[in-house]
Amino acid sequence: MAVQRILAFGDSLTEGYYNGGMGFHPYSQKLTELFGQAGVDVKVHQHGVSGECVVGANVLPRCGSSRCGGATPGMGDRLPLVLQQTELEGKRYEWAVVLGGINDLGYGATARRTYGGLKELYGMCHAHGARVLALTCLQTAWTKPGEVDERSKLNDLIRDAPKEMPYVKVADLEAALPYPSDSDKEGQACWDDGLHLTPKGYDVIAQVVFDALKDSLAAPPPQQQAAASAAAQ
Repeated sequence: MAVQRILAFGDSLTEGYYNGGMGFHPYSQKLTELFGQAGVDVKVHQHGVSGECVVGANVLPRCGSSRCGGATPGMGDRLPLVLQQTELEGKRYEWAVVLGGINDLGYGATARRTYGGLKELYGMCHAHGARVLALTCLQTAWTKPGEVDERSKLNDLIRDAPKEMPYVKVADLEAALPYPSDSDKEGQACWDDGLHLTPKGYDVIAQVVFDALKDSLAAPPPQQQAAASAAAQ
């Protein structure tokens, strides 16, 4: 059976940023390990850029960051290049895991504008021939319990994405990794700072993604594997 490819696309949470940028532990590493343990030949291509926004340059009105405004491109500028490179190699991604938006919100973008950018990313992946696993945005240290803020609104929009885009599946990262209380020692072990995760936390993301994709990327039955092996000889 041919190698199946997964694109892990996003910002610092995809790149695996922790310890103030002194270390990186992308969830793609553990995800590859989990599929290997399940007997599935998968290659996970990690394309995360710390500090990157979903929407592109000159879109965020109150963005003062050199990373997210001015001449800086956004994910919508970068993703076509990633997909094109794969296509030039004669390959395709079966799935694209997309995580982004928290930087946009932090710089003043609305949930609806950010979701508009995410929809464009989802559409690009679909045009490439990949299905999309959309991840909701994590809470932060500044999330107020019960508050319906822009992040909550964005997550609601992401959760509804499959209704208009049947090629999109959603994995609720927010529910899987809530920001821990002071008494939640196990949860605290997953969080590095108010925004990023520890290696243990990134491994949780890998488990969430694996659980969402394992059935669609499952290894073929033994007899099918034997037939494919015989045909290759």
